[in-house]
Amino acid sequence: MSCCRESRAARLAIELHRKGLTAESAALEAAWEDLPRGWTMESARKFWASLTGDRKHKVTACIKKMRGKVDDPGAFCGSLASKLGER
Repeated sequence: MSCCRESRAARLAIELHRKGLTAESAALEAAWEDLPRGWTMESARKFWASLTGDRKHKVTACIKKMRGKVDDPGAFCGSLASKLGER
């Protein structure tokens, strides 16, 4: 059984490396896989719009607004953008 866990872990590590993700950003991406309780895709889009407005570089705008509010604003904003199909 441990061999199966190890190979799953190895596959995950390889996939993270291919995507250029850190373990923390991968965890955030996985967290956005299922929206927080009570959220819908529409409410996530409204939240995104409130963070980014009509700026050209939306992830950068999000990072600036989320600095000091989450541990890793780059991972947070990048994963939310990915969830919403923004990149």
